Amino acid sequence: MGARVRRKPRSISITSGKGGTGKTTLSANLGIALATLGKRVTILDADLAMANLALIMGIHQIRTSFLDVLKGKAKVEDAIHENYGVRVIPTGFRFEEVQETLSGVDHARVRRVVEEILGDTDFLLIDAPAGIQDATLFSIASAREMLPVCNPTYTSLVDVYKVIRFANVMGAWTRGLVVNRAGKRAEVPADEIEDFLKRTLERMGVIAQIPEDPKVQEAELEGVPVVVYDPDCSASAAIHELAEVIVGKAEPSYLRETKAVKETTDRLVRVLTGRT
Repeated sequence: MGARVRRKPRSISITSGKGGTGKTTLSANLGIALATLGKRVTILDADLAMANLALIMGIHQIRTSFLDVLKGKAKVEDAIHENYGVRVIPTGFRFEEVQETLSGVDHARVRRVVEEILGDTDFLLIDAPAGIQDATLFSIASAREMLPVCNPTYTSLVDVYKVIRFANVMGAWTRGLVVNRAGKRAEVPADEIEDFLKRTLERMGVIAQIPEDPKVQEAELEGVPVVVYDPDCSASAAIHELAEVIVGKAEPSYLRETKAVKETTDRLVRVLTGRT
């Protein structure tokens, strides 16, 4: 047998400033698109208030959560639910209550669990709750990168701007903004969004525009991710293009650091336990 390839895991918190942007649907479809590029993808569902990621991924029975694993009640593989080549792990706890929830849990065990998950994945996507709330902030703090999502409306744009500013304070790397449900009927045109980003965030711009596409709703009604339901529709094409941008040549600078894997692990462990 050949030597096992050492992975350089990337942790990305997918966030939005308000609910209803299609963030969870994007998380699921982006995960599948990354998997089609040969990447090992794990999605940690941290959005308990709107915990529908598993349903979008066609997973209907969940008996074991991430919390069960951290508490030593189950193995990591028991909490992994796989479909469409993507692994989904439900958290089973609210991130704002995480330290109370995990009080008394063995710190060394939490680190081993996190290392085991990261050691077998290229991308850990964290589907964060929407808005500026404790759970969202914890999700951002636990990831090395953030992928903000908004709709082309003034309120959505302003709300996601606040999340981006917080991520900058937390040291999370943000390549650019994803505008979901873009189109001719958008309240805020694409050039106006770009102008807003240049004025407020300088170097950051829009990295993807996912168009308003009736196929997305059709896919949801069928209980199938749109990139599977209709791989050639406009929304699927845009999501695949986004996946290619994320895995492209312009990798985050931290991947070239010798301590990149350790810091990725440390961030998650610190959020989960309150300790380093």
